[in-house]
Amino acid sequence: MKINHLIADWPSGVIATQSWLHQHGVGSSLARKYQQSGWIERIGHGAWQRRGDSVDWLGGVFGLQQDGLLKVWPGGQTALALQGYSHYLPLGEDVVTLFAPPGLRLPGWFAEHKWGVSIRCIAANLFSELDSSAWQTFKPAHREFELQISCPERAVLELIHASEDEALFSSVAELLNGLATLSPRRLQRLLEACRSVRVKRVFLLLARHSGHAWYSRLDLTRVDLGTGKRQLIAGGCLDKQFLITVPEQFADAS
Repeated sequence: MKINHLIADWPSGVIATQSWLHQHGVGSSLARKYQQSGWIERIGHGAWQRRGDSVDWLGGVFGLQQDGLLKVWPGGQTALALQGYSHYLPLGEDVVTLFAPPGLRLPGWFAEHKWGVSIRCIAANLFSELDSSAWQTFKPAHREFELQISCPERAVLELIHASEDEALFSSVAELLNGLATLSPRRLQRLLEACRSVRVKRVFLLLARHSGHAWYSRLDLTRVDLGTGKRQLIAGGCLDKQFLITVPEQFADAS
């Protein structure tokens, strides 16, 4: 029976989209037949789960990525937490941060489903074209599927992009203090591809402040930091190297 092959290929705990079902030889009419027979359950337009399955947001993102929308991925604080850096992140509301290109809208089945967490989707054109090393594969514990998420170096830059100015010099700075093993080679590529002057200046200032060895291996002459001064913190001090106004303890006034 085709349904047996389908279930064998369908990891538990994930959403299957109609596109994914088509790839496995199941058209929309056959999917409806399987639903009527009690094999699968419809959770929204074009999206299904195995009968009785419990699917969390990770299984929902799997569905998005299998539907050709790799360009939706866990990034920023969420990617860092998934990779084991949660002890450096602030406690608070359980918010999942996804990133997507500008203009991409999450399909209704994902946006309207109650995942048990708040979903924040940030549409940002933060980087020019990057190679696959900007993402990495993440396999949730005790699960049968994998996701593509931001690598730690990319996730830190995304976190800076998504953070209010005031948080940069508290929670984000504390996080960066704990990231002693970032790859300078990967950071170099990301910084050269990053389109945001704010993100690049803030990251480099916080990296300098953290004193990690990888900072000294970055070639700042190849990073476009724009021109002119920028104020991030009212009443702060101007950092002479990166020309941003920051809390006094972060500024290099020499």
